[in-house]
Order: sequence, then C-alpha cells, then structure tokens
Amino acid sequence: MTTMIDLLVNYNEFWTRLSEDIRSARRSVFVQTFAFEGDTVGKQLSVALLSSTATDKRMLADSFTRVVLSDRFRYSPANFFDEGLRHEARETAAIMSELQSKGVQIRFTNPYGLSPRRLLSRNHKKLIVIDGTTAYLGGINFSEHNAAWHDMMLRIEDEKVAGFLGEDFLSTWAGRDRVAHRAFDGLELFTADGRANRGAFQRVLDLIDGAQRSIFAESPYITFPFYERLRAATGRGVTVKIVTPEQNNWRGFANYARLESARSEIDLRLYQGGMSHLKAMLIDGEHLIAGSSNFDYLSYRIHQELLAVITDPAIVADFSRRVMIPDLANARSVECTASTFSKQWLSWKMKLLDAAMEVLT
Repeated sequence: MTTMIDLLVNYNEFWTRLSEDIRSARRSVFVQTFAFEGDTVGKQLSVALLSSTATDKRMLADSFTRVVLSDRFRYSPANFFDEGLRHEARETAAIMSELQSKGVQIRFTNPYGLSPRRLLSRNHKKLIVIDGTTAYLGGINFSEHNAAWHDMMLRIEDEKVAGFLGEDFLSTWAGRDRVAHRAFDGLELFTADGRANRGAFQRVLDLIDGAQRSIFAESPYITFPFYERLRAATGRGVTVKIVTPEQNNWRGFANYARLESARSEIDLRLYQGGMSHLKAMLIDGEHLIAGSSNFDYLSYRIHQELLAVITDPAIVADFSRRVMIPDLANARSVECTASTFSKQWLSWKMKLLDAAMEVLT
C-alpha cells in the first residue's frame, strides 16, 4: 500500500479533513492533544466525537491544559478573579464531563509534581488515529487561540503508519512513554519519551550537519543545541534562513532569536501578521522535518514528542510552495547585531543552563 501524505496548512484545512474522518469512523477515534479548551474549537471537537458512531473513542490531553487556558496560568493572582478565564475553565470541565458521560474515555498525561522534571516534562504530542488506517500529526491544539495561529498538520493514510502511531497512543494511554523509530515509503517516524530524546533528535542534527546547500527552518522557539549546528552550517557556506514570529506568544524568544542570529550569521526573518506556531525544517530541498516538536532545548531533552522526516518529493514540493515561499514573503528581514560581550555571555548562559538541566532533570 502506498503511503498517502497530505499537508494541511492552518486549522481550517485540518479541521475540514479531520471532521470528515471522525464522521466516517467506524471502529476507533484516538485523539491526543497538548491543550484542549472549552471554547468554540473545543466544542467543535466535542460535537464531532459525540456524533461519531465509532465504538472506541478516547482523548489524551496533557496536564498543562488543566492549569493553563488561553496561554494564561489559571491560578496566578492576576488571573484568579478573571471571570472570562473562570468561565472558560467551567466550560472546559463541563465539556469533559459530557464527553465522559457519553462514552468518550479521557485521560491526562504528565501530572504535575514538585520536582523540576515533574514540572517541566510535558507530553507535547498532537496525534489523531482513525480506525487504524489514517493518522494526523503536527502542531495544532484544540483551542481558539491555537487554531488562529499559523500552523500545519500532516494527514497520513497508511495502515502501517497508523498502526505504528496507534501503538504509541495506546502506550501513552497505559502510562508508558516509548522510544521508537520506523521507516516507511518516503517517511521516517520517531517517538521521543522525554528521557532518551537525543537518539531521535540525532537524526535531525545529522541532517543539519550533512547539509550542503540550504536550510530553511520555521519555529516560534529555537534554541541550542540546534543553533550551534546551524551556526556550523553557515560556516560551511550553507545558506540558513529562519522564520520566527515577531508577535511571539513567549516574547523573550524574539529577542533571543536576534542575538543568536547575530552570533551565527543566520538570515533571520520575523513572521508578520500574527503568531506562527508552525515547526518545520527543510534541508537541501530534500528532507522535510516536521511534527509536534520545536527545535528547542525542552523538546530535545524533556518533552515527549513526535518527529517525521519526509523525503516524498511531492510533499517536499508542496511544503516549499505553500509554506516556505509564502512565509518568507510574509516575513520581515532584520539585521541582527550584538557586541562581542553579548555573544560570549549568551554562550556562557546556554552552557550553564544545560549543566543545570542535566543535574535537575
């Protein structure tokens, strides 16, 4: 059976296909998300799940979504008396309760604890598996603000691929994070368990190290060790372009990107017109890296993630045409400069942070 991959850009394309698949499901609908909120988008998913005739319907959400709604910590003093946020929390709880009362099983991953690992380790996967034949993976969560962001998902129609990803869902459901790798026609998939992630990400680093002509990366959050490899690539004469949002939901990353790009002589472009949550890297126009993972330290070290390496020429060409070219056109070039001291201080800070994380987690 040929692996059929569709690139779905932004929420509307994704939801159009997913809602059709949920409606036609007969055996199972497995949904895993980092965030689920009781707004119009969460209600869309709820209605679709409740109307589905599939006999086995399950949803996994990370415990992050129990304490953070609309990118705001529910229990901070500033938000505690925010009626809008409290209303959304009540709506989320009501939707969850209704789903469970009508046969949709729900579990939360990664309960919070007092240790640094229990606080920081999140299951960051976004995964849907339908009837063991069709799977989705990428970066889109089920919340209004996330659905409004620029992002993408992959829809993969292949029983072997869906079987591999379905096994990962069921493993997580049972409380077992797993490390796995499987190669398919024009596609490699990696699952990272939050402890042995370096093995999965070594494939990404090797591809960066092997680049000969060009690297395009788009992500809201890029940190070491990826910048180190991208900097080395520029030193070999590889053209490296990064697109990251100017209006980042984590504001510090925009300034960090400027400093790293100055240190690395990378062509930095700031995405205009809103938040881009899209995470992808295209190397030499041949290898497309996508999935739930950002190219940042938390994904590299401590989050559970899904990674795909795609070599199917049609999908690579589609990504270039529908994502890379328009996003570069919709991004503002910036000249990044920094003092020698700033560059050295950044290097020291990254080494200190790495050492601290090794000890704490």
